[in-house]
Amino acid sequence: MSRQKYGQCLLAAAILLLLFSFAAFSGAEVMNDPDEKRPDILTIGSGSHKADRQMPLVQFMHDRHTRAVEGQCIKCHDQTDQNKPDFTFKGTEDADLTIRMEIFHDTCISCHAEKKAGENTGPVEAACRSCHNADQGTGSSWKDLAFNRSLHYRHVSSDAIAPAVPGAEDNCSACHHSYNEASGEIFYEQGKESACIYCHKDEPADLPGSTPAADGRQTIRSARQAAHDSCVVCHLSLKEKKVKTGPVECAGCHGAAEQAAIRTIEDVPRLKRNQPDVVLITGWETLGDDSDENAKLIAAHMDPVAFDHKLHETQNATCTACHHESLDACISCHTAAGNEKGGYVKLADAMHRMDSTASCIGCHTELKQSENCAGCHAQMPKKSIKDRACDSCHNVDVKARPRELLTDEEFTADLAAAVIQNRAQAFKKVDMEKVPDIVTIGVISKEYKPSRFPHRMVVKAVFEKADKSEMARAFHGQELTLCAGCHHNSPPSMNPPKCGSCHGNTTDIAADKPALMGAYHGQCITCHQEMKVASVQPTDCIKCHEKK
Repeated sequence: MSRQKYGQCLLAAAILLLLFSFAAFSGAEVMNDPDEKRPDILTIGSGSHKADRQMPLVQFMHDRHTRAVEGQCIKCHDQTDQNKPDFTFKGTEDADLTIRMEIFHDTCISCHAEKKAGENTGPVEAACRSCHNADQGTGSSWKDLAFNRSLHYRHVSSDAIAPAVPGAEDNCSACHHSYNEASGEIFYEQGKESACIYCHKDEPADLPGSTPAADGRQTIRSARQAAHDSCVVCHLSLKEKKVKTGPVECAGCHGAAEQAAIRTIEDVPRLKRNQPDVVLITGWETLGDDSDENAKLIAAHMDPVAFDHKLHETQNATCTACHHESLDACISCHTAAGNEKGGYVKLADAMHRMDSTASCIGCHTELKQSENCAGCHAQMPKKSIKDRACDSCHNVDVKARPRELLTDEEFTADLAAAVIQNRAQAFKKVDMEKVPDIVTIGVISKEYKPSRFPHRMVVKAVFEKADKSEMARAFHGQELTLCAGCHHNSPPSMNPPKCGSCHGNTTDIAADKPALMGAYHGQCITCHQEMKVASVQPTDCIKCHEKK
């Protein structure tokens, strides 16, 4: 090795030694992999585009810092008048960019420098890239937390959460509040409790009727900030009192594994919100006094729908599954003609939109993808609204009813309840003894022995699954309807035509009709896959066809 190369090697070694010595001296604990996925990753920095940034964004591990300061949030966050953290970084909320940078650098580096010798800490100086190591969104595995009926009940039934209104029978006032536009104050209104997201959206917004810059009123906080201000502060205060409480770290609520471990209460009492058990959904908003006008309004709309509100509450995790903007009746926003309040989405469109799970049709379409339903429905052709049986829902005949009673809530509720009761009793069962037990299929018997299909066993299993579903019972009307899952082009019958009546020896491409062998395999294998039948694998030919 030449003297020059030897010198270069010594210089490189000295530089590496110096760098390692600095890291050891500072005790710096940096993230080696900027793509590491964690639920507590926050990105800190300026500039919405890469080109506008002076440095890459900071990939900040919040839970690691929470533990490092032993849960003393005020180390980094401002305090409210009640000496509680408000979760904005100290002094940065209204500061300009330069001041914000100085505050972050001074606070972070001084905290790192306070650490005792030998303790792991962050960089103290001249190590910019140890913190500025991420682009926006990099490394986060943060998962939204669904505040479902189970979680809600655990809070409502907690003795540790005191009501904000003295002497109240329940603690709803601890979280729920309304806003008085005239006074600019928040207050509790019993019986008017709503989901937080109805007011607190993804981004902060101006309070109704106010000009924050002029009168000093605060804006409506974002949903994320409102949740942290309420939930985390409450958890912290209970923790200080040595009371068992919810998590105070990000992962506790927003980590996938932690969410899966949250205890679920299956039998949750019904929410007390003065909601109806059943309701008659109509297409008309008002009825005039004149009988001729009443008749015209009714004649212009479909027959009403008897809606089992109580049943749908038990089938959904939250009220927001349907009531996406408020807990008011759908028609209060989505009118028959459409208006600005409802985003110009008409009532009929809101109820029938295929692309929205807040609509009846959209929600039911999604439910049909479950494994109990998908075996049949995944193979059925997609039908347009005009091809559907409208009277499956619109089946309350009001034409002969007294017009003056059709706006009476008690009368319409009784009418809806009677229709729902009759619908439940009308589901017709099939005598299983009349269902063929074994069906022999010999379409490929040249290579294999004929398949002995356990027809009755399969039919019985399908019927039992449907019988447990209120939705299936309501929309199928009778058990024979379920036979269309296999006998898909014949009317409900105990003697449907054989598969070979439609499917021949060759594929009819023009009619999109497979040959008989393909029809059998496509029907059976697809059904097993969709319904996750593990006992019969698609490639296990001998399971169905014993080889000769």
